[in-house]
Amino acid sequence: MSDEYKPRFSFEITDEQQLRANRLLSTYGLRKSVFSIILDDVLDLVEKHGHIIIGVILDGAAKPHEIIPSIAKAERKAKL
Repeated sequence: MSDEYKPRFSFEITDEQQLRANRLLSTYGLRKSVFSIILDDVLDLVEKHGHIIIGVILDGAAKPHEIIPSIAKAERKAKL
């Protein structure tokens, strides 16, 4: 066993979210890669604009794909 500590970010998800993730993000390492980028974008937004960003997302005033840069860029490219 390695003595090297690796921080983790974890939270509960629904059964439906797990089924979708297993089906759509099944490639080894893909979840970490995708969600690391999204986490960085969210943290950057909070650093730049404050916790209002969290309120806007949680309130439903804006969809994450409208304000998280990496998701917005992916959606634009997918529409081409």
